[in-house]
Amino acid sequence: MNRITRIIIVSFILNLVWEMFQAILFAPHFFGTADFVLVHIMAACADIIITLLVLTPELFLSEHMFRTGGRLKWTILSASLGLLVAVCIEWYAVSSGMWTYGPYMPIIPFLGVGLTPILQMMIIPPVAGYVSVRGAHL
Repeated sequence: MNRITRIIIVSFILNLVWEMFQAILFAPHFFGTADFVLVHIMAACADIIITLLVLTPELFLSEHMFRTGGRLKWTILSASLGLLVAVCIEWYAVSSGMWTYGPYMPIIPFLGVGLTPILQMMIIPPVAGYVSVRGAHL
């Protein structure tokens, strides 16, 4: 299994779980159990694309870096890119009405975006990148 396939699988699983757990922090956006699952599967699929975007520099430039102890640099870079991409997506989605935060969503001061979607894209892409490399050596 190649690295991108491993990233897609890990990203889908982690994002699906994250999306389902943070659903309570958003305004109601599904009707019934089947819709709940479907909405969050679609969100996790979109999150795969974001994860691949965030990991693009690592995917194209990092093979040597992993062998020379550069994992921390790629983790910081992918978390930073995840922050940037997530803030842009959240700003757009909330301002356009694509989704709405519920009363329990913690909002990041000065940015005006929800904390959990930002953390999601700062945590899951680096984890998926790391697991995809470690998985190749198991």
